[in-house]
Amino acid sequence: MLDLFWSACYRSLVANRPPYDSISEREIVSGRALAAVAYLPGLCFIGLLEAPQNRFVTFHARQGLVLLIVEVIAWIALAIFQGSVGAIPVVGWILTALARLIVGLGFLAVTVYGAAKGASGELVRIPFLGDWAERIEF
Repeated sequence: MLDLFWSACYRSLVANRPPYDSISEREIVSGRALAAVAYLPGLCFIGLLEAPQNRFVTFHARQGLVLLIVEVIAWIALAIFQGSVGAIPVVGWILTALARLIVGLGFLAVTVYGAAKGASGELVRIPFLGDWAERIEF
């Protein structure tokens, strides 16, 4: 069923938000600091609560929130991995340390990339995370 604007009348998983080209320069300049901070673990809530009307900040804060959720899930999975494979005397310790290093460096790279793009005033979607972030509604 379609409404007056030829869009679906039911709630869908695809976000129907205006394009990000309409974000004003004023919003970008005033929200750069909060956008950069939004990628630090746990600090995405500052951007979501402090400037909910600033679309630039909420764009980056949503990606920061999804990044935080993925980090928590990854660290829980690594704890389970360490509890099972880490029990093997030498090989388990090496594999666990290597997995933690790779995951940690990966999250560090994504955090630095997102913070740098937010601080520079760019609207860049992080692959995979950006798609999930678009589905979050506040």
